[in-house]
Amino acid sequence: MKSLTLKRTLLSLLVVALLGATFSTGCYDRVELEGMAFVVGLGLDKGPNNTIDVTVRIAVPGEMAGNNGSSSNAAQLGGSRPITVRANTIAGALTLLNSTVERQVSLLHLATILIGENVAKAGVLDYVGPLVRMREFRRTVTFFVVPGEAREIFETNQPVLEKSMSRFHESISEISRHTGLSVTSKIHEFIVESEEPNEDPVAPVMAVNEKVKEQTQQSQKDTREETMPGQNVSFKPGELVRMGGNSLDFIGTGVFRGDKLVTYLDGIETRMLLMIRGELLRTQMDFPDPQQKGKYEVIELKHARTPQTEIKLDSDPIQIKIRQKLEGDLIGVQSSIDYTEENNMRVLENSVRETLKQKEQDLMEHLYHDYQAAPFGMFRKIRSQFSTIQEMEQYPFREKLKTAQVTVDIDLNIRRIGVQLAPVGPK
Repeated sequence: MKSLTLKRTLLSLLVVALLGATFSTGCYDRVELEGMAFVVGLGLDKGPNNTIDVTVRIAVPGEMAGNNGSSSNAAQLGGSRPITVRANTIAGALTLLNSTVERQVSLLHLATILIGENVAKAGVLDYVGPLVRMREFRRTVTFFVVPGEAREIFETNQPVLEKSMSRFHESISEISRHTGLSVTSKIHEFIVESEEPNEDPVAPVMAVNEKVKEQTQQSQKDTREETMPGQNVSFKPGELVRMGGNSLDFIGTGVFRGDKLVTYLDGIETRMLLMIRGELLRTQMDFPDPQQKGKYEVIELKHARTPQTEIKLDSDPIQIKIRQKLEGDLIGVQSSIDYTEENNMRVLENSVRETLKQKEQDLMEHLYHDYQAAPFGMFRKIRSQFSTIQEMEQYPFREKLKTAQVTVDIDLNIRRIGVQLAPVGPK
């Protein structure tokens, strides 16, 4: 009798276990892969009456695997044509997208967010903040600030090489780390820096080059003189002097105060920003030859050690001093000067040092005095000067920046001169 009761008890437990396993798997709300529409690019523009225009590009797996023979922009990026929906919130826009997209819209594979200038100036966190609450959203998403409308980027973008939009933006970020012409930033980094007291975030810029766009749309037969008539070299976003290629420029930096865009930096100023922050890996820069007017020398620069920062808060005005130690390689010489000779090398080092010093100092004074923006990561280095968090948060750092005195000290050593030892010239 006891054996029969035990068997019935074990059988009952087995049935309960099987039923529990069945109902706890969560399969009741599953969505098959074939039933999902993966958003790979998201653009935000401000709409009327406090609405927001959300533009998306949805991945098309067949096109991502390879070009199917179409020469359209959508096929090149392995995604659908841009779709824009106006709503009160981003979540509301994603819901409305399902009224025109045949599959369930998902952010699981979102790679990039493009933020229009009007949204950036109004405050990014009001729009992006709700996104981080979504289960599908990842803080590792890269983002760009767009001078103008984000939707125009989707419509204009014609990559030279990449077919995948995810890979396209990864490649841009990777190249920026080596050129120093743009910063790299993730949404997580932006949010953290926005929440830090007296620290301001930065963002890379993606801009439409109108002259290249017009030349691409009208005629590919224009001569160089017609397309670039008498224009000098430019490092400004959307103003690079060039012909052909993608109509987008991936250069420059957007500087924020809090979460609101206040100004843009060009490519040269971005290099100075990265140099001050100690984030410039290795980059090649042109410098005027100090001994032959109109000639330029190319030097590859990198940090020899982390920059040292000293800030005196007890002085009036506050004093900010930065010490940098740089190493350089001379890799290009236009002039006939023999820079293998030691005295000439010292002249070149001094000239490059003074040029960098002046540019860095001008940039810091410009952002401090004109915008009270602090994107250099200085304040976090002086927290030990405050006894409590309350004292640190109450310190009028922004007000002090209006008159801050900046000093930059650079120690530069050009260690190598390339594989050409003697100047190249006619006999």
